[in-house]
Amino acid sequence: MIAKEPLRLVVVGVGLIGPRHAQHVLDDPETDLVAIVDPSPKGEVVAASLGTVSYKSVAEMFNHLDKNHLPYPDGAIVCTPNHLHTCVAAELATKGIHLLVEKPISTSLADAKALQELAKKHSVRVLVGHHRRFNPYILAAKQLLTRIGAPIAVQGSWALYKDELYFELSPWRTDRRTGGGPLLINLIHDLDILQYLLGPIERVYAELTKKQRTRYPDMDEGACLALRFRSGVTGTFICSDAVVSPFNFESGTGENPTIPAHEQLLGLYRIFGSNGTLSVPDLTLFHQERAPSKSWLHTVSKTALVEDRLELQRIKPFTAQLRHFVEVIRERQEPACLIEDGISALLCVNAVVRSIETGLPTAVGTVAEIEAAPGLLGLKK
Repeated sequence: MIAKEPLRLVVVGVGLIGPRHAQHVLDDPETDLVAIVDPSPKGEVVAASLGTVSYKSVAEMFNHLDKNHLPYPDGAIVCTPNHLHTCVAAELATKGIHLLVEKPISTSLADAKALQELAKKHSVRVLVGHHRRFNPYILAAKQLLTRIGAPIAVQGSWALYKDELYFELSPWRTDRRTGGGPLLINLIHDLDILQYLLGPIERVYAELTKKQRTRYPDMDEGACLALRFRSGVTGTFICSDAVVSPFNFESGTGENPTIPAHEQLLGLYRIFGSNGTLSVPDLTLFHQERAPSKSWLHTVSKTALVEDRLELQRIKPFTAQLRHFVEVIRERQEPACLIEDGISALLCVNAVVRSIETGLPTAVGTVAEIEAAPGLLGLKK
């Protein structure tokens, strides 16, 4: 158990999300931002602006700490480009550093499974950064699902337009091989939340959306999905980063300060049940509770299940996630999103990709079926 004083945290990677993580660490009274790690000049700039030190690599940081007999950090937030998540996390885990690893946990299922084994070997606690599990709208939705009776089907969307600057700032985002494209960057969030709300997805069928950008031939722009859950629930989902639309989680909840919120937006997820339909994130229930019976001949009523949405918006998911990470490191809570959960979401995305490639419905598979990649992470069979 780590002592009560503020936890010493480092942030590895200062792309789009790293500085945001760093600012939250700086603002929280239970955490100290002790370093930024990034090989680019931006790392030094961000570190200087936040009043901390910078290193070009994790190895450089450990060499400096060892040479000067300084303590290691208690935890690290890994937000490098997607294809580097696992190797950076492994380097930290071998030194016993507890981890918050941004999603996706990896671009490789075998590497993710290897990281799971490595973390267990070194008694490292790992939280996967599917931060929407800490969003107050999602937490409320999970509690309110009982109002719809038995869930039958779900309909969802994540759609917006990413401008050219987004890709120019981080070219890795334009290549699926490095974890780019909206399937691994964005859709994986929604698939994780759908599983969080409705249980494991067991089969998917997917078709790519019509391509708009000719500049990036190796990057998809989205897909339309048909989903089947282990519970028997079925659903559809549209994902696109090349359409002008407010129908995305960020606009609907206001959780990302860089994306304008759309206060009147309804039904990013619509969960249809035997007794009603729940619209998320607005948390509106459509029902016939006041009707003589359930029937298409009676009026369907509409009830707002949360009176004060502004109160919900005051709860910041990144803040809640960081505070939970603190509790995880202190061994007072178990991770709300385990490596296994991160792997499960990655399994879903991989099934989407295979379905696109084969033109066939594809089974998602299970975490237990994955064999770790011992060579990459230095594990011994």
